[in-house]
Amino acid sequence: MNNEILEKLLEIGRKMAENRLLDPLLEYAMAVALELFRAERGYLMLLNADNTLDFRVRQDHLGREIAKPDEQISHTIFEEVIKNRKPLVLANAYVDPVFQNAESVSSLKLQSVMCVPLIAKERILGAIYIENRSEASLFTADNTKPLEYFAAQAAISIENAILNNELEARVEQRTAELAQINMLLREEIEERKRVEKQLQHLATTDPLTGVYNRRHFFELAEQEFDRSHRYGRQISIILCDVDFFKETNDTYGHIAGDQMLQAISERFLGNLRQLDIFGRYGGDEFVILLPETDLDQAKMAAERLLKAVTKLPVETSRGAIPIQLSMGVASLTNSDDIEKLLIKTDQALYTAKEAGRNQVNVFLEHQQVEIP
Repeated sequence: MNNEILEKLLEIGRKMAENRLLDPLLEYAMAVALELFRAERGYLMLLNADNTLDFRVRQDHLGREIAKPDEQISHTIFEEVIKNRKPLVLANAYVDPVFQNAESVSSLKLQSVMCVPLIAKERILGAIYIENRSEASLFTADNTKPLEYFAAQAAISIENAILNNELEARVEQRTAELAQINMLLREEIEERKRVEKQLQHLATTDPLTGVYNRRHFFELAEQEFDRSHRYGRQISIILCDVDFFKETNDTYGHIAGDQMLQAISERFLGNLRQLDIFGRYGGDEFVILLPETDLDQAKMAAERLLKAVTKLPVETSRGAIPIQLSMGVASLTNSDDIEKLLIKTDQALYTAKEAGRNQVNVFLEHQQVEIP
């Protein structure tokens, strides 16, 4: 899930939270689903009390209402999603071994189909169904998670809009239910905060190791650099590379290699200060920004970290694997920005590798090559 989709989902969630009228909310949710996943047409259905289908929104990608003949949608697919309470993605329903014999699928020649249930507080409200009859494999498993987040946000808002409609109809006779709606609103806020927190976590962390991703590391580093230049404070950076990581992957397999990176991240985090900023720089490289730290202190910190992280082998599914790390260290000068400082740190890391690996090398100004 890329950052653009995450940011869009957050904005969609806020807009839905502001809309208390059920029909405009349903229409907005359907239009967003069509746009977000480039579908040709879509349906938003709510379950009636007797479990019959209520086609509340029928719309194509141009915003036009779609007629509702008996076979306009595959009831087989919809009923499967309602029964299992799980999303369903089909690259080509027309040839899918499970659904190809369904009369509606066959007659409509359905290709790309994605359907996700609307569930709020464990109660299934209905489903959002989108399709593309002219293009196969438009939707993939990667679309499932964004659609689930979207459906979770929509379900919360739809449930509260339904409740709000019912309460408004009888508010004069049942004023006690005002307390109920306030409670539901508080629950909605808490639930929305939880969803937004999950989205924020996905946007700022590396999915494998759980540490800051490269983009967020640079955002935090820029803030520290501004503070350092403004108040004349020291900053140092440690760049770390896992020695022989390619050979580890070739020998033990990528799963063991991933487990090794996860264990290394945990060991670093267990030996860093609270104010230090630690992130995955890319591949088998990690980067640490040390605020309020001069070059000598950074060197001592790097040597301490090297011992702590490499002291014991990592236990993986393929057995114990020893760790070796090369580290480059550099500190901020008045003319440095973050890119120049990282170039210096990278030069120090390269020197550490050339000198035999599994060691710390400090960048000294006389080592500097010309930096554009």
